[in-house]
Amino acid sequence: MWLLDELMKRADSEETAVIHREETITFRQLWEYSDVLAGYMKEKCRTKAPVVIYGNKETEITLLMLAALKSGRAYVPLDITFPASRVETIMGDVENELLFNFTKEELHLPENCDCIGKEELRGIIGAGSRTAAGPDDYVGDEDNCYILFTSGSTGKPKGVQIKKRNIVNFTSWFSGTCELSPGKQVVLNQVSYSFDVSVIPLYIYLAMGKTLFSIDKEMLDNTRLLFDYLKDSHIAAWVSTPAFLEICSFDDSFDDGMLPELENIILAGEVLTKKLVRTLHQKFKNAKVVNGYGPTEGTVLLSACEITDEMLDDEESLPIGRILSDGEYQIVKEDGEQAAPGETGELVVVSDSISKGYFKNPEQTEKVFFDSADGRRGYRTGDLVFEKGGLLYYVARKDTQVKLNGFRIELNDISSNLNDLELVNNSVALPAYRDGRVSYLAAFVVLERRPEGLSDLKIGIELKKQLKERIPSYMVPRKVIILEKFPMNINGKIDRKKLTEEYL
Repeated sequence: MWLLDELMKRADSEETAVIHREETITFRQLWEYSDVLAGYMKEKCRTKAPVVIYGNKETEITLLMLAALKSGRAYVPLDITFPASRVETIMGDVENELLFNFTKEELHLPENCDCIGKEELRGIIGAGSRTAAGPDDYVGDEDNCYILFTSGSTGKPKGVQIKKRNIVNFTSWFSGTCELSPGKQVVLNQVSYSFDVSVIPLYIYLAMGKTLFSIDKEMLDNTRLLFDYLKDSHIAAWVSTPAFLEICSFDDSFDDGMLPELENIILAGEVLTKKLVRTLHQKFKNAKVVNGYGPTEGTVLLSACEITDEMLDDEESLPIGRILSDGEYQIVKEDGEQAAPGETGELVVVSDSISKGYFKNPEQTEKVFFDSADGRRGYRTGDLVFEKGGLLYYVARKDTQVKLNGFRIELNDISSNLNDLELVNNSVALPAYRDGRVSYLAAFVVLERRPEGLSDLKIGIELKKQLKERIPSYMVPRKVIILEKFPMNINGKIDRKKLTEEYL
């Protein structure tokens, strides 16, 4: 299944493609407007450098992503949670000629780069295009479709490149799981475009001719506002992280009375708990719950399964499912030997869904990617798993990477940026776990100097304020704990275990 092929079949359709609040756009408009923007990109750009899109859930972003694909170039979606400094760092790497900015941030642009705001963009659409983009211009099998920049252990984000072949492989496998009953039409479009789970609504459900129901950040921050929109949404498929659905589920009114047509619940991006699934089974008796697993480097998901009552009754945690149809995998123990059933090791996967590597970062690419004997790409996930009864079960990370609300975060990225602040001598970022899942992040800080007259609380507030100018807001620790010195373990390293036990 390829998005542009499927949308071309609906180029004359007046069915609704995207809903955002009171705004709607049809499949015909989606096709025609993205054609105009593809022509604009083709006319304005001297190279095939990716375009950068900085915003949230504006309908125009869907048009821009399609336009980029039609004009033969990748897009780089950056959410409004990204601070200006990180956006500028990414643009420096991408060397983009076009930035589409839906925020109020003023950015320092790369040389020969134009910035287009929302009103100017609408003017471009209204004026039409002098340069048509046709199928010969579209991205090819080996071309990048998007580059997602994720947290990096060095303090600098890494760009994961996903090409057309990767997406076609993923959608061909997972689209069967996404099927809806006849007459069921609307799909939740909540996940940030800078997070790869957003690919499921766009590249699978929109390609199926379904209507995307977009949820923006203001709605996420205001449950009452969100529910006012949801109760009239007719949503049949829900795609999100477990954490977001859990927040909704705390409200008694969030059930099949609010969403009577809901039949598919697809959850990914972090650990799914039995407690949440039991709640969902009670609230939405006619909906199946699918648990998906996969790093961004593997194009959204590498495994998935529907959660059954038998799985809930099993003594193990919930499985992350079976590897995708073309995937080959090994579970490799610390000594390099393959794990026996039930033994824990690192999951290593070979598939046409595996990315070719990190954008302009051969050193990091070499560490985790490899070519298999049959010429396909392989990836060492860094995730520890075991196999039981043909199903994979997630155990933990083998490094300092965690997932919070679906976002992948390198703890060293946080501490590296903290250590660059004038007040900080050294720092450690750690996750606080609740029910087997990361609940929040905390930073432990030893100061370079203590500002006169400031309490630890006010120092922590100031450090978080400065940190927010360097990293996305979802990475800023909830707690900042000021220490006189770090506890050390027997090896002379910072005792992270003791910090966790005493403070988290």
